[in-house]
Amino acid sequence: MESYLFVLLYVIISSLGMVLIKKGGLSTEVSIDIGKVSFSVSWTFIIGVILYALSFLLWILILQLFPLTYISPVAYGLVFISVAILSYFIQNIKITREQLLGAVIIVLGILIASKKN
Repeated sequence: MESYLFVLLYVIISSLGMVLIKKGGLSTEVSIDIGKVSFSVSWTFIIGVILYALSFLLWILILQLFPLTYISPVAYGLVFISVAILSYFIQNIKITREQLLGAVIIVLGILIASKKN
């Protein structure tokens, strides 16, 4: 059971990291002048990068706990759904019918793939 808590934490941290990188990246500026490079990044972007890096470290642990052919589609599917939900609440991005249908198909796929023989 503890292993699945790592997966849940991974999904939340990874999804939140991606959404914050996207949101913070909108205000990130990079300029290159002759012999001079300058950039400014928002705290939202920095926090997103830190969360996403932490999720990568957690992913390495998760790969040691589960078979790759099982956990990869499960985790990526849950991240897809979580990103859509967080984007709706954090960035006011609308969720389309196609995305809802895709989420239902993902959940069904996870249930089918998780079924023991």
